[in-house]
Amino acid sequence: MKRYICGIDENGFGPILGPLIITGILTDENVEIPDYIKDSKIFYRNKNDFKKIEEIAIISFYFIENKLPDSPYEIFRNFTSSKCLLDDNICEKNIPLSFKIKNLESVLGKYEDFISQKYKFKEIKINVVCPYLFNDFLNKKNSKFILNLSNFCKIIKEMAKYKNVKFFCGKIGSLTYYKKYLSYFFPEYEIKTSKEEKNFSSYQILKKNQNFEISFYKNVEKVSSLTSLSSIIGKYIREIIMESIRKSLNIKEEISGYRDGKTKKIIENIDFSKFKKECIIRVS
Repeated sequence: MKRYICGIDENGFGPILGPLIITGILTDENVEIPDYIKDSKIFYRNKNDFKKIEEIAIISFYFIENKLPDSPYEIFRNFTSSKCLLDDNICEKNIPLSFKIKNLESVLGKYEDFISQKYKFKEIKINVVCPYLFNDFLNKKNSKFILNLSNFCKIIKEMAKYKNVKFFCGKIGSLTYYKKYLSYFFPEYEIKTSKEEKNFSSYQILKKNQNFEISFYKNVEKVSSLTSLSSIIGKYIREIIMESIRKSLNIKEEISGYRDGKTKKIIENIDFSKFKKECIIRVS
């Protein structure tokens, strides 16, 4: 039976502004990810590296859709699953309609070695948890851990239709024992523990005609370069959403959205008479 792998990771777990992003990419088992993508933290160090992650997002779109994207917004719409309860969706309404990269055809030539793997890519799924939904979940006495894991499992359920998949996931917090949570999210399956250690936990998820494996790694990008690629694409999606938020709120300065002094100072000057605070500021 043909085997597949799926790398899943999150972006934006700790910020005060902006969404939580969970990205999963499914490929053939024998996919070869170029060395320069094997660590997303090195690949994307700061804003100066934005064009690099945009190039990877463009290439990844090309892999799945078999064409170059028309805009960052098209990448967002094709890959993401998101919902907003408001008519004025500040996370989406000002997503850029043009790329920083001017010549998209040149990107294909630049990443020719990567493009040789095109036929091995099957699906990309991205869950976007907006600040409102993030806050609503935590206000119901849930934890960020459960929110994160629930979105990992949503992607796993969608990708599990390929039947023979090994899922590489970043560890969520310091948790070692996932079995009871997986039993909750996959009630129709038998959950068997393969290994549970401080840095690595692995499980067999079993049901007639549909078995798969889920593993959580502390430093998952050192084990799965596909997960590094998931993180890079997730960073890109979060950055273009943050640009939409800044424009929607008329914020002139570049801010990360994390809990740094610059972001906190900007927040103090937001006019919350025009926007719902719970749609902008995330609870801790």
